[in-house]
Amino acid sequence: MRVLVARCSIGYSGRLTTRLASGDRVIIFKDDGSVCVHGPMGFKPINYMSGPTVLEESAGLLTIRRPATGEVLMIAVEHVISDERHALEDTATLEREGRELELHALLERSPDLIEDGLQVLERERSTDVGPVDFLCRDTEGRIVLVEVKRVKAVVAAVEQVVRYREHIEKDAAYAGARAIVLAPEFAPQARKLAERRNVECIVLDVAALYAGTEPDPQLF
Repeated sequence: MRVLVARCSIGYSGRLTTRLASGDRVIIFKDDGSVCVHGPMGFKPINYMSGPTVLEESAGLLTIRRPATGEVLMIAVEHVISDERHALEDTATLEREGRELELHALLERSPDLIEDGLQVLERERSTDVGPVDFLCRDTEGRIVLVEVKRVKAVVAAVEQVVRYREHIEKDAAYAGARAIVLAPEFAPQARKLAERRNVECIVLDVAALYAGTEPDPQLF
């Protein structure tokens, strides 16, 4: 992993076009090609690019391209404060606890609550871009990736399952995979993005599921 601390300006083109004026930032280049740019405040990255990416570096200009989507992140470095590389190892898997773990267990036992005839092939399927909550197969034999949210699903949930689909479809055996986000409610922006990216949004009555009654999933 490379951690670059520098004063820089940033331009992005892809789903939209943005420009970030000069400032001090922490730029993290991860081993899977993901890139995150953080400012001095807040926990969310101000720019990011999920892997795999291609990095071109010349004369103080870092150009990060994501071939799968055509996105480009350009970082003009004005002053390097620190530039370090670290060999990191982490094979641990995040273990969900409490109500989210219970929700996943209930859905694994009753995948029909997601879709009639759905068959769970694998839970917490590991990929280079993160674990897929459920890897399933529908009644037509298509692979279905399901991302489950216990609370309102936002744009990040849709982007997350799209990344999983792009990664898994690199294997020809999973070509044409479907992507589903399952949540009790959806932010309007998440629904709009889901429609553009061919992601299905299914509303699940979580309270009814925990109460032991059969909820009625609704496909939007």
